[in-house]
Amino acid sequence: MERAKSIALAVLVAASLVQSYLLAYSSPNYDPVNQMEYVDSGLTGPSAALADLILPEQMILHFGNKNHTVLPYGHQFYNMVYNDVVKQQSFDGLRRSTPSSNYLDWELIRDSRPGIEIRFKEAVPLGSLKNVMQIKEDLTLDDTDISKIWIYLNKEEVKVYFFTTSPGLILEASKTDLTAKEIENKIGLGAYMPAYSPSELGDFYLPAADLDMVQYQVPYSVFTQEQLKHSLFPDPGMARFLFERDGAQIYTDGKRGLQVENDGRWFSYSDPISVPVESKADTKENLGNAVKFINRNGGWNNGFVYSRVSPNHAYGPQTFEFRQYIGSYPVINTGQNNFGYIKAVMQQGVVSNYERSMINMEVELAEKKEARLPGGESLTSILARSGLSPEAVFPAYRAVLSEQVIDLIPVWAVELPDGTHQFLPVTEDLPEI
Repeated sequence: MERAKSIALAVLVAASLVQSYLLAYSSPNYDPVNQMEYVDSGLTGPSAALADLILPEQMILHFGNKNHTVLPYGHQFYNMVYNDVVKQQSFDGLRRSTPSSNYLDWELIRDSRPGIEIRFKEAVPLGSLKNVMQIKEDLTLDDTDISKIWIYLNKEEVKVYFFTTSPGLILEASKTDLTAKEIENKIGLGAYMPAYSPSELGDFYLPAADLDMVQYQVPYSVFTQEQLKHSLFPDPGMARFLFERDGAQIYTDGKRGLQVENDGRWFSYSDPISVPVESKADTKENLGNAVKFINRNGGWNNGFVYSRVSPNHAYGPQTFEFRQYIGSYPVINTGQNNFGYIKAVMQQGVVSNYERSMINMEVELAEKKEARLPGGESLTSILARSGLSPEAVFPAYRAVLSEQVIDLIPVWAVELPDGTHQFLPVTEDLPEI
């Protein structure tokens, strides 16, 4: 018995010595743990990379002889052009175009040269666009914002121009591995697509005939206020109900604020930060950090496209807006109807305000039916009688919310110079929806 005790004691002593040695001489892992990696965020949703959100709003195929068509966001042919032309090809030697290029007749090129016009809803920083495209520039141009890319054929030569938001500044790619044959093949995809024509009212295109659409009735779920507090406040237990004002409920932890409105269907979160007034905004950094913040706090239910920044390359805060898409078309709100977009206010890469709908549409469970929007002379007549001064006219969805479903009704949306929207009546006798 005593012998067994002695053996056991010896084993324990040896084990203790080994443990002491490991503690003294091993290298522990001191990798910091990000709180967001182990705290279950109350607002869950699909994440997205920046490249998924800076997609073009539309692509316009120019056939020559004044013939055109439009490939809307997400269309099968849109995806083919985007993947094969935008993502996989290289655009080298990007530089300021020669003086003669600044005086090119773009209307003549539009109507006579086969080409592909790639339009972004909001100009994208070149530094961000390089995450998607294979671009090499001769000069440092990361702060330059690209509003559209125009690729066209000049006989057998492929010409590529990047249009910027800076007055008079157009960039030209001096070298690309795109061939004339590849451009011709991609333009050929639009041969049986609906014909479009440039509008005399602005820089946009309208269909020559009626446009077939799909109308949806979509069930949905809603984020709870507890989920909001758990996600947006570092210590949810410190968030207290403050008061109710005009139907909106206000919560605060003493620094941050959360306002829930529209019958619990919309929220606005604020986290005031102190930033020197002279600090210049970095659009690329702010945009990237806005996407990361949204990934952690609600994610991206259905498709979203980067649609607006205000102001651009200014001092102080920047507001970024991402527009929701169903299929190929955006969900548009008017007036005080908050729906169809996510908004984040950024200061020096930090979110100071965050707004979005609390509704998550379950589009895969939607009921669908065919719908049609007027085109051609009917649309031109309706637009002329509206008296509006459009920046753009495009097919969209108007959302009508009820207790259990959302009806997404196809409409013609008109974007006005101040960035707001109005809907056109769809027939002679039908009032505005």
